[in-house]
Amino acid sequence: MTAKKSRGVPVLLVLAPAAGLDALRRELAAGAFDLVAAASSAEAEAALRSSPVEAAVVSAEAPAPWVDELLACIGKSRPGIPVLAVRRRNAEEPAAWRARGVGVLREPILPGALARSVSAVLGLRHT
Repeated sequence: MTAKKSRGVPVLLVLAPAAGLDALRRELAAGAFDLVAAASSAEAEAALRSSPVEAAVVSAEAPAPWVDELLACIGKSRPGIPVLAVRRRNAEEPAAWRARGVGVLREPILPGALARSVSAVLGLRHT
């Protein structure tokens, strides 16, 4: 039996167009996360290289190709980082997202639900 290591505040990558970052930050305020914001997939790639990111959240406003690019970056540089994508109620996602284990949360999201979902994903990852 191994003892769990003491962990600091989890670093969470938040990928959203500049106009959507504040809304996502507010949604995640209920959780104890250190947020690293990225307003493009290129910024997300840089953040993955320079920060100890433990999970990523993608806003509903981010185009689907950004998620694909993020998954490619994670696959190359940081395999295993969980990704939660917030999507519009009727939006379709590529089948590849399911195969890669991307969690999809549908809008509208209840207050605090996103932070709880991230905490749950991080908890599963560290057990």
